[in-house]
Amino acid sequence: MNPLHRSSLAWTCLCLALVALPISAVRAETCFHACFNGKKLPTDVTDQQMRETMQNCRDACEKVERQKLIGEGLGPLLKSCIPEQISDAELKKIRSASSSVVAFANAFTWDVNNVLTDKIIRRVELTTQTMSLADIDLSSAGYVEPGQVGTFYMGSIADGYPAARVTTRIKAVYACKNH
Repeated sequence: MNPLHRSSLAWTCLCLALVALPISAVRAETCFHACFNGKKLPTDVTDQQMRETMQNCRDACEKVERQKLIGEGLGPLLKSCIPEQISDAELKKIRSASSSVVAFANAFTWDVNNVLTDKIIRRVELTTQTMSLADIDLSSAGYVEPGQVGTFYMGSIADGYPAARVTTRIKAVYACKNH
């Protein structure tokens, strides 16, 4: 099979998979994805422009979520909280309830489903590898309250390592108690 045919076959399969998604999956779109999907990017967009757009969406969504939490009376808690690493058991619950990390345009996103009823997730850490196969840690801050899904974005991934998406793993999640 020629490479062009394989590529179009892969796109067709991806499109069919997206169409087959249940309605609940479409409704569960995070602020980040709604923002990013709403952008009109040129067809000749560069990876850098893509990362800048993702960063802008991440910043806007973090601001909205913070304002929402402050509006719910959690401002003093957020101001005084130093996020602590959650337990291994809690991490396993979050990982099993959340989708996998996505590598795209030399950036990572992770849609985190906060299944912890008493904690606001504030930061995630991922481990991946450099071109010389050395492990590096990346982190991203945000706000995901209990029962919500939020996207954490890391855009500082070195160019040129195509297997980074395979070697990336969740290292830790940090949270604050919500009471």
